[in-house]
Parts: sequence; C-alpha cells; structure tokens
Amino acid sequence: MKSFHALLAAIVIGVLGASGCSSDNPGAAAPTSATGPTTTTAAVRSEVYADLVDPPGAEGRKLSLVRYTIAPGAKLVPHVHPGVQMARIESGTLTYTIESGTALVRRAGSTTDEPETGPTTITLEVGDAVIEQDNMVHFGENRSSKELVIIAALLTKDGMKLAEPVTTTSAPD
Repeated sequence: MKSFHALLAAIVIGVLGASGCSSDNPGAAAPTSATGPTTTTAAVRSEVYADLVDPPGAEGRKLSLVRYTIAPGAKLVPHVHPGVQMARIESGTLTYTIESGTALVRRAGSTTDEPETGPTTITLEVGDAVIEQDNMVHFGENRSSKELVIIAALLTKDGMKLAEPVTTTSAPD
C-alpha cells in the first residue's frame, strides 16, 4: 500500500490535466448546468480534478485536488477548511488575510515554511505556497486586473464541504 504522501503526490502529478467542477468554495453559486457539474460565478470558479474518500492512512477523510480561479476584484468570504489545505499560486497575485490562527507560507524558491499568524494580511505571488489548518479563519481577494489561479490539495473531514464560511467581525466589504 502506498503511503499517504505518495498518494497525494500521485494525485497532484497525475490529474492536473483532468477536469470537473464543484461548488465547495465560499463565494461560488450552486450548480446550474443540467449537463454536468459546471459551477461558475463572476467571482470564483472551483474545479475539482479528483476526490478520494478514505485514502490510505486517513480513514474518515476526503482527499481532493482543486483548481480555484478568482476573477479580478473578487473577494471571498472569511472561511475555514475542515481539515488541511495546501495551496500554490499558479498565476496572479493573492491578497491573503488571516483573521485568526496560523498559516505556513513557503515563498517561491525557498525551502523553508514561515508562520504567519492572524490578524495579518500578506501578498502571495506565483510559486508561493500556503498550508492552512483546521479552524484557521482566512479569506483571499484578487485586487489585480488579471485572473488569479490557485491549485490546492485538501484533506478534509468526509461528508463536509471543502470550505465552511464563518461569521466574523471583519467580514469583507
């Protein structure tokens, strides 16, 4: 049996060319297409490339590989992931706000993770990666005039959405 890390690597490497969609992200509308699971909004599009329930070493969890596309000017609602999300900026610039908790950020070209503890707002560029753990309240926004693309692997509690909106005192405008 493959280790969990080998399984995650295989999914990330092997399915980047596949497609499919989901609305498990804050800010996305409910599916509207009768021909398939196509979900888009003017602000956010979430494409689930692959899902695996009960992966080896992580029973009761779901492993997902997702591509988020965030339109210029879009701002997500504050949310948490019921598990862990590892994400990498593929194109564009993410203005990233941590309201509470700590994320680990690895800048492009670095081999070291740096903790970022909320409340704080930072900018993530192409090649930067971030690890978000359960109950870390955060949100992102695309302040640029170009589309923002994020590739993410999530290990979440089975049966829950990939992200759950939360009510905070500093909700985005």
